[in-house]
Amino acid sequence: MSALLTRPEAGSPLSGSPQEPDPAPRGSSEAANVAVGAASALAVLLCSLSVHGVIEGWSWLTPLFFAILVPLAATAAARRFRVPQPLVPVSGMAVLACTLTWLFASSSSFLGFLPGPGTLARADALLSEARTVILTEVTPVQPLPGILFLCCAGIGLVAVLTDTLAATLRMPATAGLGLFAVLMLPAVLKPESLGTGYFLLAGAGYLVLLAAGARREQHGPGTRVPRPWLARATAVSASSLALALLLPAVLPGFSGGAFPEGTRFNFFSGSTGLNPVVSLGSDLRQPQSAGRITYSTSSTDPVYLRSTTLEDFSGSRWGPDIRAAERREGVSTMSPDASTLPGGGRSTPVVTRISSKTYSSPWLLAPYYPLGVTGAEGNWSWDPKTMTVLDDSSDSASTQDYQVLSVSPELTPEELARLPEVDNGSVDAVFTDLPADLPGNIRDAAAEAVKDASTPYAKAMAIQGYLRGPEFSYSLEAPVEGGYDGNGMSVLSEFLERKAGYCVHFAAAMAVMARQEGIPSRMALGYAPGQSTGDTPEGTGPNGEPLREFEVDSSDAHAWPELYFEGAGWVRFEPTPSRGSVPVYAREPLAPADATIRDDEDPRLPGTPAAVPALPQEAPLEPETVLEPGDAGGTAWLGALLGVLAAAAAVLTPWAMRRRRAARRRHAAADGRTGPVWDELADLGIDYGYPGRTSDTPRTYAGRLAQEAGLSPRAEEALNRIRSSFEVEAYAGAGRGGPAPAPVWADLETVREELRRGTGFLGRIHARFLPPSLALRFRHG
Repeated sequence: MSALLTRPEAGSPLSGSPQEPDPAPRGSSEAANVAVGAASALAVLLCSLSVHGVIEGWSWLTPLFFAILVPLAATAAARRFRVPQPLVPVSGMAVLACTLTWLFASSSSFLGFLPGPGTLARADALLSEARTVILTEVTPVQPLPGILFLCCAGIGLVAVLTDTLAATLRMPATAGLGLFAVLMLPAVLKPESLGTGYFLLAGAGYLVLLAAGARREQHGPGTRVPRPWLARATAVSASSLALALLLPAVLPGFSGGAFPEGTRFNFFSGSTGLNPVVSLGSDLRQPQSAGRITYSTSSTDPVYLRSTTLEDFSGSRWGPDIRAAERREGVSTMSPDASTLPGGGRSTPVVTRISSKTYSSPWLLAPYYPLGVTGAEGNWSWDPKTMTVLDDSSDSASTQDYQVLSVSPELTPEELARLPEVDNGSVDAVFTDLPADLPGNIRDAAAEAVKDASTPYAKAMAIQGYLRGPEFSYSLEAPVEGGYDGNGMSVLSEFLERKAGYCVHFAAAMAVMARQEGIPSRMALGYAPGQSTGDTPEGTGPNGEPLREFEVDSSDAHAWPELYFEGAGWVRFEPTPSRGSVPVYAREPLAPADATIRDDEDPRLPGTPAAVPALPQEAPLEPETVLEPGDAGGTAWLGALLGVLAAAAAVLTPWAMRRRRAARRRHAAADGRTGPVWDELADLGIDYGYPGRTSDTPRTYAGRLAQEAGLSPRAEEALNRIRSSFEVEAYAGAGRGGPAPAPVWADLETVREELRRGTGFLGRIHARFLPPSLALRFRHG
């Protein structure tokens, strides 16, 4: 009988179905499923290589190597010694916890690897460090212990999940979900997205995993994969990879890599709060504005909404210093330090009402200098050195409607010009310190800009004029293409060489160059004033002034420098050409037509002066294009529609392929063959969770299927008729060239309906749209 079960077309009694292997001896390599486990580890490692660029350098790869291999070795050992199947992934996660303890908390553990009382505290500290880095740094982030711990823990869990699906549950196709989760991290965070190279490595890892799983399940360990199967698998795999690489070229919003770039393509306009520096470039480069915020203000001048500041320029990456020990609770009344009040005490009170349903950030937006905030939901505290407001609970609501009382300085160029240099000790050293290894071209640029200026104000104006001069241009593309999309001294040095960048680069350049010339400085982040809505809300300012309403969105994300002057406090400047609004006290006098300084205000702001004509030979500016909803809506909706269609195709393709296979078999059965009916029955058993075994005969499989599936007498009779007809054809050659018994396919439908009714909702969805028989059987049925 067994000889008939290996016929070339049918392959086995279940026609090549993924067969449950005969019980392997305890402790055998077959029981351990070593080949599939090794393929799982290789696939996860290949996918993990794409993390390069999210984390700086390659130092993260060594601990990640241990976090993947050691737990998967444990799961292989658990399978080898026949540990109960539910405990296999548990053993992997337990060993992963020990591995992470050894890598990151050995000093607070038993024997250097067993978690102890101090291990959880160490893990909490590492996660807190990772959260701070994520909130405050731009990719690639520094490989600090917290980031490495988060990376190893996350990808280690994915490795255990992938191994469980592929090697323990023997579902290698489904294991690709874990690999996809790893790829999404660099796909979303890296400016150039995933990239073709890393996508191909990930695809190769997945194909190796599929090949190992298929070889183990269909052909048994140690056998060679038939050439037809290998050829078909290669053709489908190559076609899938080619489609994935070519599709971005024809979809709007894709500009590189194998996924839509997170900085360029946005289906949704949900929560888009400004995480300092990290998302500023992404917000500016979105093809369609998102994250609308409205504010009504009594100020006669445009209001900058400030979220936080950067003042420590010593590291390779700059981020806000939370200064938790110095923060003060309660923001309804913020008692100011007289030395930090702008304008030397001469200032105008301003009321600003801010409303947003999408802004999500731990930093609260407020005009500078805030004196009190009312109505904001959250546990807010404020920093007396920078007057920034932070939510200590880190879960502030994205829907906010609050009011800020602030003061606006009354400054004039003449007053600022008379101010002396800042005395030592007037401000904290963090606002004046520069690293000892400051690049030489930054020092040279500061000297070239300042020239013979003698007073702090003259130096500040000279630096602002230098950066707004014709040699520099505003560009959202140059930083990405040049590879310096972010901040840090190395980025700033590159910017001064290329002379093209966006607001982060201009603001950082002025702040650092001002420090080089002895002026304390910091960089503020938030939103430029935006556009007037034309509405006049109810209410008035402190002195009866009417309120005017403005709106800002992701395209208004902005950075600007603030310089400290003795007797005037912190003063805002605007070195970025074609962006924001230059304050009255920082504007150059109207220049003749051959002037070399540009004072080109943001054209969206009402009442700003016209730009001074540029020299004929000057390269044209590349101002930011602000897209109204109608400008890019069609492209975005087309991209969204194509994305939905692509997702639907991905879901429906397995269903369509499985349906086509069944139709071919039904057509073949009409020609007098019962073998295709039996093949379809075998696939139905696979789809609904009743696969065959290597030792099965048609009779033993039919009996076991009826028992395990709990078939009704009617369905069991139909199953036996199919089995009997197949046995007659297989053993006696009956049916070849003659008509098939009429009830055979109808009997198959009876069994199919019985299997469907006996399976839960999720099981039916899985059998229909992700049929395991299709993924694990690659042959003509």
